[in-house]
Amino acid sequence: MRHALLAVGLTFVLGGSVAAAFYAVGGQSALLGPYVLNHSWPVMYTLVAVFAAVVTAPIAYFAWLVPGRVLVAVILAAWAGEYVVLASGVLANELNPLNAIGYWIAATGGPLQPVGAFVGAWLAWRLRAQPSRLGE
Repeated sequence: MRHALLAVGLTFVLGGSVAAAFYAVGGQSALLGPYVLNHSWPVMYTLVAVFAAVVTAPIAYFAWLVPGRVLVAVILAAWAGEYVVLASGVLANELNPLNAIGYWIAATGGPLQPVGAFVGAWLAWRLRAQPSRLGE
C-alpha cells in the first residue's frame, strides 16, 4: 500500500518537475502549451531529466522507504500516472486518452524522464554504499 501511495505522490512530483522545467525555459509562454519545445527542446529535456534525478535521489538514498527493485516499478508507475492525469482531462478539457499520448511523450521526453529518475536513484545508491570519510 505504501508503495502505491509513493507512486501516486511521485506522479504529482514528477509532473510538477515537468511544469517547472517548462516554466524555467519558457516563462509565461509555457502556460500556453508545448510550443516552448519548438526552439528549446534540448534544454527542456535536459532539465526534465535532471529534475527527475533530483526528485528520485532522496527516495533511493533512504532505502527503508522502498527497496531497489520496487523503486523501478514505482518510477514506471509514476511515469504512467502522468499519462493518466493528462488523459483524464483534469488539466485541460480538450485532452482525451488519444491526444494525451502525444502531449505526455512530448512533455516527458519519451523515456528521458524515467531514465533521469533511474540515474538519480543509481547515484544515490552509490553515494549510500560508499563508506563515510568523516572521521579522516
